Parts: sequence; structure tokens; C-alpha cells
Amino acid sequence: MKSLGWVFDLYHQNGQMIVWLKKDNGSCVRLVDQWRPRVYIAGETRDLLELACRDEFTTSRLVWKYEQPGDIEKTRALEVEVEGDREALALAERIERNGRYSMFRLYNVDIPPSQMYLYEKNLFPLAYVEVEQCEGKVHWSLKDSREAVDYELPHFKTITVQVKTATDRRIQGFADELKSLRISSEDEALTIDSGSEAEKLAETSKAFQELDPDIVRTEGGDSFIFPYLAGRARKNNVLAKLVLGREPSPLNVYSVQGHSYFSYGKILYRETAVRLPGRLHLDQTNAYISNDCDLEGLFEVSRTCIIPVQRASRATIGTSMTSLQLYNAVKQEVLIPWNKNKAEDWKRDEELIVADRGGFIYEPQTGVHDNIGELDFSSLYPMVMLQQNLSGETVGCSCCRDSAYRVPELGYNICQRWQGIVPRSLEILLAKRAAYKKLKENADPPPAEVYSKRQAALKWILVCS
Repeated sequence: MKSLGWVFDLYHQNGQMIVWLKKDNGSCVRLVDQWRPRVYIAGETRDLLELACRDEFTTSRLVWKYEQPGDIEKTRALEVEVEGDREALALAERIERNGRYSMFRLYNVDIPPSQMYLYEKNLFPLAYVEVEQCEGKVHWSLKDSREAVDYELPHFKTITVQVKTATDRRIQGFADELKSLRISSEDEALTIDSGSEAEKLAETSKAFQELDPDIVRTEGGDSFIFPYLAGRARKNNVLAKLVLGREPSPLNVYSVQGHSYFSYGKILYRETAVRLPGRLHLDQTNAYISNDCDLEGLFEVSRTCIIPVQRASRATIGTSMTSLQLYNAVKQEVLIPWNKNKAEDWKRDEELIVADRGGFIYEPQTGVHDNIGELDFSSLYPMVMLQQNLSGETVGCSCCRDSAYRVPELGYNICQRWQGIVPRSLEILLAKRAAYKKLKENADPPPAEVYSKRQAALKWILVCS
């Protein structure tokens, strides 16, 4: 039986890709596709054949892929199916050890399975599709386009969850007893504050199943609300009954701690995301794009950069841009290196001074001036990269030494044979942002605001190019 709807949520589980489809009538359908991620191993053909004969490689084959972007010839590689991302990492580490860290080169090890599934199936989050499930396989027919700017999305039922604990302190703690839980939707609000703590938790689970929200918004859901609820349910021996997602499984809070990272001169901390399978959990304190551009901007980034909505909400602009580059690499049959350790080409001291001197800023003349003009380049650096085909593999390529295109002052040749991964990725971002800006100028206030949020989100992604 065929169904029409939007790709809403997806995640990999036990060798299967679980996809939730939001149908035209508002209901959600759970689809199961027998699909497993693949790891690629490059090396000497004899070594690859010996590796393929091992018992652990039950599903493997030799294939031809490009090892590097811009390569003229493909390289033979061993393709190995794995159960999931953890198994991929464990396998890669074993192969590296057995090969003394020099015999094999590993690829496509750490790409999130949900993203790789979208790349391979030519899908993207919130795409409108026709789907048919048959004998454990899902057959997709795309009825949408990433290039579209006037696309339609379904109405998503959204709730906001807030928690109060029984404490007089200003800061709530995990040891505090649950006092009340408030669930607010577009047209109603529910406060759960009666009965024992176990009864409140059971009532919370019941409310989620009855309201059946698509999007759950919180402030501190990753760091406190859901870990707190799971902890209180465990203490009251009712964790098995605390079902908040669309899967019939209890709330699962990862014990893995978040991570710190360095960005624009600041050290930031990001909590591990709490998933509610079949729903989107958006934590406003652990969000990036949606805080500035609301849901419209978040959905635009997710569709354009091919990154699941929940991951896109917490990802940095660099992660979203990387997803777009990974997609273009996969479409060109280019392998993605696991440990990126390619060093920068050697430069002489005079060459380094010219290459890394930065921009020149003219000092203004002090005083009051009339007839002042202003020049503003639209997406200056991304546009230069696109028009001049600037990418890591195109500058100084080995195939176009006599290229007519050169880097000014340095004289580096620029490839004329291959469009770089970076320009390929920037093309859709620049085209869609320009289209949204034009639509915004000619639209009435409600749609103009939507176009403004979408183009602002794309501008954020272009910043990291």
C-alpha cells in the first residue's frame, strides 16, 4: 500500500532504519527499512582480499570509488556492511591495529547513519514523498525538491513542557521530588500536580499519548527536565511506564555526558540530546539555528543541508555545512576519510607572507563628510568561491597545471576539469538565499516574515564557508 507524506524523523536501530512519515491527514506512520551503513577500506589489493576472507566480513565486496575529490581514476576498495555506528567504529579500530596503522586507509566510518541513508536514497528531512513498504524494504518516490522555495509543510502539533520540583531552593535538583508538570499546546494547557509522584509520572505518560504531539519544546530538556523525570521514575520503580515517544519504549536518557568545544574565542558546552522517538524534541537552551530563526529557519537548514531536524537544531553552522559537503562527496562517489590528517602543502617564507597576510583595511579620514557612498557585496566570500571554483582539491590540482584560472599574486592553478566540493555545496545556498530575499521584497507581511527567517538561516550557514 502506498502512502503520501513528509519525512519527519528517522534513526538507525538494530540494522534497520526507522522512518516516521507525517501523512496529509495529520497521522504519523512508522516505516522500517532493512538498511545498514557501510565502511570502506583501501589498501593493496592482496591485503584487501586477505581481509575479506575473514569470518567477521560476512557481507563485503570490492568496489571502485574515488579516494580523494578531484581524482582522475577510481581506487579499488573493500566495502563492508556493519550493524551500526558503534560497530563501524570498533571495526575500524581493529583494522587499524591489525594493519599497524599504515596498511589500510578507512573511509565513511563516522558519518551518522541517518544522514548517509538520506544521501543514498536521494531524500532529505521534511521532503514530501510517496512511499511503499514491501517485504522489509521501503521504496521511495520523491515528490519534492531541495531547490524549492515555496514548499508546503504540514501542521505540526507542538507542546511545551515545564517542570517544578518540591524545593524552596532557587536551583532545582535531581534529588527533589516532583511537584508539578505543565504541558502547554496551541489551544490548551494541562497541569499535573495531584497524586503521588508515581501517579504524576503515569499521568504525564498518559498525557503524551493522548495529545500525541509532533514537536516537544523545552528549556533545559536535555540537561534537566527529561533526565530528572527518568531519575524520579526509576526511584519510584515506574520507569517502564514512562513512555513519552511514539515508540512503545520507556524514556531513555543517555549516560554519556555532553562535550565542550571551542568556537569564536569561547569555550562552550553542549548537552547530549534526549530523543523522544517519533517526535522532535527541541531544547531552546541547547539550540542554535532555531533560537535566531525559529522553526522556519530550522526546517530550511534541515531540508537544504540534509541533516535530520533534531540534529540540526543542536548542530553548529559548521556541522550543517559539513553535511552538505558530505552529500556532494557521496553523490560524486568520493569516499570520506575517517581520520583527516592531510597536512597543508609546504610554503616558503615569502610565499607564506603573501598567502596569509589577511585583508587590508583603509584608515578613514577623520572629519565630517558629505556624499558618502556604501558598497555591500552579497555573500562576498561564498560568491568568490563559487565563481572561481575555490576548494581544497581544486587549488593547485595536478591535472590542470596550465589552467588559465590562477590565484592572484600566488599564481596557484585552479582546476578547470572538476567542480570542487565547496562550490557544489555553496551553489544551492546562494541561489535559495537570493530567491528568498527577492520573494521577501514582494510579499505581504505573514509570508515575508517566513522568507526572512529562511534566508537568515541560510546566511548563518554561509558564514562558515
